[in-house]
Order: sequence, then C-alpha cells, then structure tokens
Amino acid sequence: MLSSFLSPSSIKVALESTEKEECFAELLEVLVARNPGLNRREAMDALVAREEKMSTAVFPMVAVPHALCSSAGDTLVALGISRSGIEFDSPEPDVNPEHPVVNVVFEILFEEKDTETHLHVLRDILQIVSNPDFVKNVLQAQTSQEVYDLIESMEM
Repeated sequence: MLSSFLSPSSIKVALESTEKEECFAELLEVLVARNPGLNRREAMDALVAREEKMSTAVFPMVAVPHALCSSAGDTLVALGISRSGIEFDSPEPDVNPEHPVVNVVFEILFEEKDTETHLHVLRDILQIVSNPDFVKNVLQAQTSQEVYDLIESMEM
C-alpha cells in the first residue's frame, strides 16, 4: 500500500518550486531528511536523466518522477503539492505538444533490487489518482496529515 511508503513528514503541501527540476530538488530534500544516506547528486542526476527520456506527467495534473538510485536503500516516496502548478513536458509531444501543468508530484527513488516494490508503488499511485476526486481533494487539504489520511482512506 502506498501509505506504507509515505508519512506526513514525506508530504509537502506547499511546494515553492515553479519549475520541474526545482520541484525534483525540493522533494529530494524531503527524502534526504528521512534518509540521510541518500546521495543528492546521484538522485538528482537520475531523476533528470529519467525525465529527459520521457515526461513523467502521465496523469491529468499529476506527475510521477521516478529513478533508479543505488543510495536509496529502499523504495523512497515523497509527495508534493503545488497550488499554482508546475509545467512539465508532454509525455507524447508528437500527439499532444501542450505542456501539462502538474499540481501533484509523487517522487520515487528505488534501488535495482527493489524493482518489484517500485512497480507496486506505481500501481498503487495509479489506483489512487484514477479516482476523479483525488486531485481536487488533495488541493483542498491544508496539512500533510490531511493528505496522508486521504490517501490511506482511498486504499481501503
């Protein structure tokens, strides 16, 4: 379950970032605070490299940047909320050249040995963001505890 990889301390309800790489770095600090052994440079390079391959803005208003990172230790997840939105590249620029604006960002780092767990986390995120009320409810939440409780309630 996604909630087992999150806690209120891994959720930032007011991202200050206005650009996607700033957002990656801001959420990376959330992950480092919980996992001091995480190598910032390795993680940031991996996230940017993955994003350059294909945009992770794969759901309306939601992005899921994720990358392989040997210093992660386990699968790590942070969640950030941007009230004003952050512009991402289109995942299918040939079909839809518009740059989607993302308000909810799930950032995931994992080690190679955790590929199966990583896929389960992605599946859980897909399940939750498929709920048409998810983004609206997350954007109305005022605290990280409220967001965490919302995610937990949607897993039942």
